[in-house]
Formats: sequence, C-alpha cells, structure tokens
Amino acid sequence: MHLTSLALAGLPALAAAAATPNCFPYGNAKLPGDLTAPNVKLEDWWCPQSMAYGFQGFSYPLEDDNCNSYTNSFNRMNQDFAKMKKDFGASIVRMYYPTCTQPGVFENAIRAAAKNNMALILQVWTNFGDGDVWKQSQQAIYDTLAKREFAAIAPYVVHSADWGSEPVGDGMDSGNFVNDLGAFRKRMNQHHVKAGISEDWDRPGSLRNGDGLTDLGRGIKSNSDYAHIHAMPFYHGNNPESEAWAYIQQATQWVLDHVKLPTMITESPWAWGKTGHNPGKTDVGVAQYTRYWKTFDDNCEWFKQKNVGWFLHAWQGEDKFDIVKPDGPGYVIPGWRPRKC
Repeated sequence: MHLTSLALAGLPALAAAAATPNCFPYGNAKLPGDLTAPNVKLEDWWCPQSMAYGFQGFSYPLEDDNCNSYTNSFNRMNQDFAKMKKDFGASIVRMYYPTCTQPGVFENAIRAAAKNNMALILQVWTNFGDGDVWKQSQQAIYDTLAKREFAAIAPYVVHSADWGSEPVGDGMDSGNFVNDLGAFRKRMNQHHVKAGISEDWDRPGSLRNGDGLTDLGRGIKSNSDYAHIHAMPFYHGNNPESEAWAYIQQATQWVLDHVKLPTMITESPWAWGKTGHNPGKTDVGVAQYTRYWKTFDDNCEWFKQKNVGWFLHAWQGEDKFDIVKPDGPGYVIPGWRPRKC
C-alpha cells in the first residue's frame, strides 16, 4: 500500500507535533483556563529541566503598595500577560517587587497566569531590608496557597517562589537568613512549589569568596532548589554594552561551576536612556538596549548548551529598563520576538 502525496505532505506537521512534548510551560500541555487543576498527574505536568533554556519571559514590576490599585488587579495582569505571550512567546512571568503585602496580588497573578496558560514565579517583597515587611509578604503567599480556591491549581501554575529579589544585598533578615530561607522552602515544597532566592550570586564577600562560596553562600545553596541569578554588567564593573556579553557568560558559568543548581538569569537589565538606576552610566540608548537583548537572543544555542534560561528585565515600571514604551503603544524593540532553538 502506497501513501498518497496528500498523506506524505502531512507527515512533517505530524512529526513536528509529535516532537513537542505534552508538558508545561514549554510543550503542548494546556491549563483549563480557570482555577481548575488539569487532569494530569503533577509529576507528568512540568516540562523537564532540559527544556528550561533561552528566553522565558519578563520581570513584571508590581510596585504599588495600594492593593486596590489597577496595577495590582486581575484585569491589568491578564491584559499584560496576554501581550507577553502573543507578542514575545513568553512562557513564565516573574513577579517583581510586589509591594502589596496582601494575598490579593498573588491571587490575581495566579488567575492571570492560569487564564493565559503561563507559569508564574512568586516573590517575597524585601522592602530593601527595612523592618519585617518581608514577613507580611511571605504570609500573603502562604495564605494564598492555603486557600481552597488556589490550593489545587497552584502546583500546576507556580513555577517557583523566590524568597526576595536581592535579599542578601538588601540585608533582609540578616540575623537568621539561612534558617528562615529553609523554612520558606519547606513550606513551598509542601505545596509542590520549588523555592530559592533571586540574587547577585557573584556578590563578592557575601556569597562568593575568591573561587568558592562563603559560609552564607553554602547555606543558601543547601536551602535552595535552584539558582536565580543577577548577572548585571549594567552595574558590575560599569561595563560598556560591547563588553556585557562576556561578563554575562563568565558570571553564569561561575554559578554553573560552583552552585551547581538549575539556573536562570532572572535579572540583567540595560537601559535605553539615562536613568536614576545608575545615573553615572553613559553607554545607554535605544541602540545599545537593542544590541544587548538581541545578543541574548543570538546566543540561544549557548543557553541551550548550558541549560540556562533568561528573563528580560523588565516589562513596565522600571523606567528605562522597560520594553514597553512609556509614551504610547508599542515596544522599545519593535517587531522582535526571541527565537526558539
């Protein structure tokens, strides 16, 4: 029996479909869209670590402590998450600085992620190390995951939970950091959510000592499921954009060699104009910003070889780091969609 030309023409499409695993968030697996958990065993749901490389999505600033503001609402998040996915092919949203310390901001983020078939990284707000605000933010995450409405769906949507963004650099909970990180990780793991911190792992003297980890670095490694790293040539060494990629490679490789945990670059900004984030930085502009992020994209094969993912920092709310234009619709890098490789 011979295959017809029509049948033969369909084989490439069938092969491509078969080659894409039925897993989340990089494969074909689909969330129901509401808060109903998929009818799939959790161990069969998440894509393997080998697929977690290259462009992941965006840091998503939520820096309004008015929990009733529009920026903290489901409608705003749902709209933005949909654009990230449609226009850029984003798979994961990284919550960033959720200064509302009530469960609502995390509930709305889970709802929006589920609606858009995207994964989500939760984050404890450090308040730059000032006081115990982190405890309120942490409790808001605990309360969200404990609610019956979210308990079943959360392990299928929440990729991971960061116990702060640069909590070490901010001096958050400096007296009992490792123990409290371990307690947070234990609590998250009980909800089948991985946990760690998002941090400058190359911060000399605190986590890194010469060519090894400090006692604090070893303690954090032992109480983390992954390394979410900040390789930031925009700040570190005041590198020009032309030298940024070499720095990123070196900083990432150091983590792979010494921390040896699943790794993603969660924060590595560049600016498309003068910004208060680093006022003395002169090598900024739309051209530099475009080259910087397209260099990440051009090195997709390197990220694949190293099995490292990266996030663009940020979506909107971080001044000249933002991809979303401040003066109307559109993006600072128009017509760009990071490739898969």
